[in-house]
Order: sequence, then C-alpha cells, then structure tokens
Amino acid sequence: MCQLTTSLRIILCIIGSILFTSSSIAQSAWQSRYAINISAPVAEKLELAYSHMRAYVITDKFKNSFNQHAIQLNYEHNRQWNFSGAVQFITPTSTRETRIRVFAGAAHTTRLESFNWTNAVRAETNSKNETRFRHRFSISTRLSLRKRLEFLRLMPSISYAMFYNIGGNPIRYYDDGANLLARQTPDGFHRGRLTLSMNSKINNFLRVTLYYMRQQEFNLISSPTRKMNVYDPVKNRTLRPFNNFNALGLSLSLSLEDIVK
Repeated sequence: MCQLTTSLRIILCIIGSILFTSSSIAQSAWQSRYAINISAPVAEKLELAYSHMRAYVITDKFKNSFNQHAIQLNYEHNRQWNFSGAVQFITPTSTRETRIRVFAGAAHTTRLESFNWTNAVRAETNSKNETRFRHRFSISTRLSLRKRLEFLRLMPSISYAMFYNIGGNPIRYYDDGANLLARQTPDGFHRGRLTLSMNSKINNFLRVTLYYMRQQEFNLISSPTRKMNVYDPVKNRTLRPFNNFNALGLSLSLSLEDIVK
C-alpha cells in the first residue's frame, strides 16, 4: 500500500510537469537519444565508466544530430555525498568537428520518508570550437523513490537542471534605432531541462532507463546586453536563437562489478 501511494505521487508529479509544458512541447522539435554505459569498480568507492550516445532528430527525417563518447570517474564518499569528473567528446554531424568538454560535480542526497532528494552542482569547461559558451555551471534537483517498485523493479524519478553560460562567441546588441550598444557574450542562466525517467533493474548486471527530456532556453534575469535570441537589424536575423526541443531516450547500463570482484 505504501509503494502504491508513493508511485501515485510520482505519477501525479509527472502528469503535472507535462501539463505545465504542454503548450511549448507542441511547437518544438523532437529528438530520440540512445546510449550505452559500462561501469566497473577500480578501487574502494571509486568507479570508472565509459558511455556512448547517439542523438537523432525525429522531426527531420530521423537525421543524426550528434554522437558523444565519455569517460567518467565516480566517487561515492558515503550514502549522502557523491563526486564525479568526466571528459566528453561530442561530434555534431553538421560539422564533424569534435568538441571536448571536461566537468566535475558533487551531489548530496537527503533521505526522506519515501523519497531520495538529490541536489547537485557541476562546473565544466569546453574546447574553443564550442562557440555557444566556453564555461558552464549547472544546478539540479532530483526526486526519486527510496525503494524500487515490485513491478519490473521500476524506479521512477523527476529532475530539473538549470545552466549558467559564460563566454563563447560574442554577439552584437542594438537599440531600437539600430545603434550598436555592445558586443559581448550572452552570459547568464539561459537553459533549463526537465527530465522524467523510469529505470528498471533487470539484474545486478543490467539496467534499462526510458526517459523524456524537455529543454527550454530563456533569458532569466538577464540585462539587455547579455540576452540570447536577440534581433540584429543590420543583418535582419535573430542572433543565438533559443534551442527548445523534446527528447525521448533509451539507455542501457552494464555493471561489471560482480565480474571484476
């Protein structure tokens, strides 16, 4: 009965989140993402993981958008604190030029009566060919069940992350009279991601995750000369337009812990 009540709460949260974003969902592109992750312990509390992901644009004839490889280290300090660091190699199919991203993060989990509440921070730096930003910080919060449901050993969760951009290519800002005000980078909070996921623990070796992700870009508390999605009257086009989309994802996670031991 307790599990039923808990799962009902999660379902209501998911429904509420979908309804909240339904108006913008219909107007955005749809992607599909497929990933595989292989992890193994390398020392006490320390885990090494390799992952590969491919992204496709469903609304554009299933065109391959980008491919990504990543190598990550995870350190589980205790049941509350977790630390991670990774390097990612991201290759957009439009340019075939690989971008390199390095990040480090920390997460803290609070155990509630029926849920685990995890809050995390992350800092990253990117290679120069990432023109949208050079550095980025993110904060995120995630709510999941403390215990898996008996049905398929499912673990539903909901999370939201916000991203703060720094650097990248500068853009030109004009006033209403087409006079140049500034030429600088649009630093600030400009992106949010809502993720609803369902993870199934098949066995100690394999886990499968299905998820929906909504990316929404915006100008949050941004000065007029730090905004994205601004109009350039000289070139008659929008500079750094918002990149809003929906993504459906499938991820397979393989744990080699029992084999390595």
